[in-house]
Amino acid sequence: MPATERTVASSVTPTLLSIGELSERTGVPTTALRYYDELGLVRPAARAAGRRRYAASAVRDVGVIRFLREIGFSLAEIGRFIAGERQSQRDMIDHKLAELAEQQHRIEVARTALEHGRQCPASEPMKCSRFWSIIEGQLRGLSLEESHARAH
Repeated sequence: MPATERTVASSVTPTLLSIGELSERTGVPTTALRYYDELGLVRPAARAAGRRRYAASAVRDVGVIRFLREIGFSLAEIGRFIAGERQSQRDMIDHKLAELAEQQHRIEVARTALEHGRQCPASEPMKCSRFWSIIEGQLRGLSLEESHARAH
């Protein structure tokens, strides 16, 4: 191929990123990127000599995955979210919001119990009658919140 044809061909072909380059640009380890490929979350645009080559847009795709992971979505949920229709995505957001509200509530209950443990008049939490009352309540099938409320 004459040099002019190679220049034209290379300027038309988009530059593909190696998995290492994608890792560097996104901060995601190559092992995770390979796993994302297995799950169908971020697919290479091509393979050259058996090596994954990614389109520049893969940087954004990985950014979306990182963001969704950070706010609490599992990789399976992310797969459904990315593939989903607009309404399905809204439903997933609503479900995640409810899930996070429940987690936040459990954290607040746990925080209250721990704060009591720190300020308990007993010399040690394991000697605290309220501590044992909460545990006994849980053994009877009460939730931590119910058991804690009955102990106070």
